[in-house]
Amino acid sequence: MKFLFCIKSVTTLGGGAERVFAEVANGLHRRGHDVSVLTLDGISVSSFYPLSLEIKRHALKIRGLMPLPLIRLRRRIRELAPDVVLAFMPSSYAPIAFALMGSGLPVIASEHNVPARYNGTPLKWTLLKLSAPFVKRFTAVSSQMKQLYPPAIRAKMDVLPNPTGWSADRQADVIGIESARTLLAVGRLHPQKDHMTLVQAFALIASDFPEWTLKIVGDGDERATIEAEVKRLNLSNRVLMPGSTPDISSEYSTAQLYVISSAYESFGLATVEALAHGLPAIGFSDCAGTNELIRSGENGLLVDSRPTKAIALAAGLRQLMQDGELRLRLSKPANVAHAGATLEEVLDKWEAISFRSFTVSSGKLPGAADGDHV
Repeated sequence: MKFLFCIKSVTTLGGGAERVFAEVANGLHRRGHDVSVLTLDGISVSSFYPLSLEIKRHALKIRGLMPLPLIRLRRRIRELAPDVVLAFMPSSYAPIAFALMGSGLPVIASEHNVPARYNGTPLKWTLLKLSAPFVKRFTAVSSQMKQLYPPAIRAKMDVLPNPTGWSADRQADVIGIESARTLLAVGRLHPQKDHMTLVQAFALIASDFPEWTLKIVGDGDERATIEAEVKRLNLSNRVLMPGSTPDISSEYSTAQLYVISSAYESFGLATVEALAHGLPAIGFSDCAGTNELIRSGENGLLVDSRPTKAIALAAGLRQLMQDGELRLRLSKPANVAHAGATLEEVLDKWEAISFRSFTVSSGKLPGAADGDHV
């Protein structure tokens, strides 16, 4: 098949959707499909997550949804003549859906957020819903996430989990050495991840655990705010914020405990990967996307949000940080058995959804001549 992958930008540091975008594009290319990439930020540069040099790249700067930019977008996509357009996130699939309406080209919209993610951006949520009639299929990363969408979107939504990266020979040593242990958090520096609560919880117990360092891997707009809080709490030498890394496996394998402080998650890819590396995980029991992955007392610990989130999280962290034997017991089921979907399984599903969307839209098989129908 001839795939056109579309996304706003491939330069985002450590973005989860961007990582999946690159992995799926590379994977389908390796399987022999004709794959090209179109970014909508006008920048045709190297991706933060590597893309095969054999994948053709195109860039078009699209701002807003005015008629002229959409006409340019429609013209460019039709020139590329894909069988199917795979667009990641509403910043990509909304303008593409509007641009291609009536063209007959199937648009598959890859959504990676729960609706709560758009509470602060009502315009984006409105555009998402308005573009839905012109999207052939949506993908959601979990069944729990799918159930949160309006019925009209849910009816055309397929559950397609993110591929999970892990390495059987890079399992974490959850006991660690007595003088230096790492509490790891992975995720965008965004209010959704609530790193402020995490830093405040760590501050409540840091003096009791001088051998532990909190390491927050990721980048985003909240960096300055979080760094200011770290400084205010006199934790500058106890909290590390190294930014994003394309080799996230090395971070999991060198940590002793994983923490996810998010208010909500669509799937919790980082949590799945932490568990796959043998790390016990701790998070909030009322966090969708976390509470379906962490089974309290089996592969980690779920804590309540009372009396306050910081106090509750600090109590849970204390329980796990002080007890190496407990971490070891919890790490045994937190391994490859719960590693989620492999890349090959995810690619199979992308091929099936794309093939079905193309044949339904066109009435012919991919690569067939115009007169050859199914």
